[in-house]
Amino acid sequence: MLEGRLIVRQHRIAIQMTFESNPHGTDEQFEEFLDAVQQQLDDLDREVQIAASLARRTAEFATTLEAATFEEAVNTLLVDVRTALHAAECHTGNWPQYVATDRNLQELQDV
Repeated sequence: MLEGRLIVRQHRIAIQMTFESNPHGTDEQFEEFLDAVQQQLDDLDREVQIAASLARRTAEFATTLEAATFEEAVNTLLVDVRTALHAAECHTGNWPQYVATDRNLQELQDV
């Protein structure tokens, strides 16, 4: 802190999540679900890159955020991802509903 001001810096963060669905969804349905999540993140004006494994039902959400601390940046990303996931859930009958069952956070280093 300089003269009562917080020092804000950029943090590169990624969160990896594993998803399960009931009933079991197809690869195409999982991809559509992730497209909907990406759209929701875009609607939140959050630039997040999603990399996924359709076969393993995993997705990594990576972004750069400005925050005073890593924890503050993590909290912002988690809130945004959670909001996007909730908005993108499939509640239509016979459509699978995906639930995150595992997550791993890491701070990414610039190349």
